[in-house]
Formats: sequence, structure tokens, C-alpha cells
Amino acid sequence: MKWRKGRCKGKDVWLEVDAGGAPIVQRGLTRVRYSRNAGARVYSASVRNVEATGDAIITLADGSAAPPPGQRQPGRGQSGRGSSGFGKAGTRTAAQAQAARQAATQLLAGFRSDAAICFTDGACRGNPGPAGAGVVVRLPDGRRLERHRALGQGTNNIGELTAIAMALEILTEEKFPVDRSVEILTDSKYSYNMLILGWKAKANQELIRRTRQALRARKANIHWIAGHVGIPENERADELANRGVTESARR
Repeated sequence: MKWRKGRCKGKDVWLEVDAGGAPIVQRGLTRVRYSRNAGARVYSASVRNVEATGDAIITLADGSAAPPPGQRQPGRGQSGRGSSGFGKAGTRTAAQAQAARQAATQLLAGFRSDAAICFTDGACRGNPGPAGAGVVVRLPDGRRLERHRALGQGTNNIGELTAIAMALEILTEEKFPVDRSVEILTDSKYSYNMLILGWKAKANQELIRRTRQALRARKANIHWIAGHVGIPENERADELANRGVTESARR
């Protein structure tokens, strides 16, 4: 299927389009998705609420139909990882692991060559407990920057959000141009839902507010990928996050 960048009710989306780039409309509705990932939820939106903002037309991996209005959605406290079809780390079948790695590899291959690519992860021993965050930033000039942070006592969600904020801090320190694309990868559905889908925060409100503000200052996209599927930089971000956990535990 062909997709094109657009906006729906003030949020960045992908619009399903025809070969000429026009949104495909049926009964006044067009299909939108918030993620490029394979298995991403695809929603029906009123054509009056959407507009195309990008010129490029690309092919994305198949998504999954969102439940009809009124059907129960996963609770906001749930990770939602099962809905990806990739299972959970440690219990995935070989087929699920292969599909998850293929989806992540395909996503990476679709990024612009001049984009900064950020791999982020958070960790916690107990929840709450000693927490940490780790990030690997791959710049277009070939440099690979790594950072970890000990967060003291906290939750896994704090670690995941902090890692995303750290990636943006690194880009600012390196004076990476604000008009250049930034692709941020996370295995946290919580972070994706809060920062991209605009869920209302009941906790971590200040951290979420600051991170949203930093994201808006750049051409930044956040993508969910399954964790622990053999993507080297993603595994390294996990190692760095756990280094932060270890340092927090020693305090």
C-alpha cells in the first residue's frame, strides 16, 4: 500500500494514497496510521480532518485494522506489545523474532541518509527501583555517540522517556541542524503513546512536557520497534541503560 505524510487533528500521520498521491476516500473516510512499523494500527478518519503535508509517496509494511469504535482498546497501563504480533522478549517464537527483526530492519532501511538515528532504552530493577537510561545516536557523518544515565529510584517508564530526552540533548550539544530529520527508536509503547499519540499523562507530567517540547523543536519522528531482536545499536542502548541501573543501585 502507498502512504504519504499528513496531519490529522493536529497530529502527524501517514495517509493511504493512490498512485497520484491523493488520499483514498470511501464514504467520506480515509485510512491513517501513526507509525511506519509493520503491524501498526490503521484507523479510519474523516477526510475533513486530514491533509497531506509531504510530497513523497512510499510503500509501508501492512498494518492491522484498529477495533471498531466502541470496542475495548488496551488499557493505558498496558504495554500493548502483544498487539504488534511480535510477542514479548524472552517468550517469542522463532517466527515472531524473525518477523520483529525484519520489521525493524525494513524501518531502518527506509530512513534518509542525512538523518540522525537514535536508539533509546530504559531499564529498572524492580518497578520502581534503581533505574537507568541509555542511548546510541548515529549521525550522518558516521559518528556513533553513546550515553547512559543513572536515575536513582524510578520506574521503567521514566527510564524510557529519559532516554528519548537524552538523545535530543546529544543532538543539541552536537549542533545537529533542527531542520534535518531525526528518527528515534524505542521499544516502549508507553513513550510512543505519550509523545506521539498524545495520551494524557497521569504521571511523569513534567518529563513528558519537556520531552514533547524538545521534539516539537525538531523534525523528529518516534518509531516503536520490538526489543531484543538483534539490532546491534538497540542491544547496546539496553546495555547502557542497565549500566545506569547498576550505578543507581550503588548509591
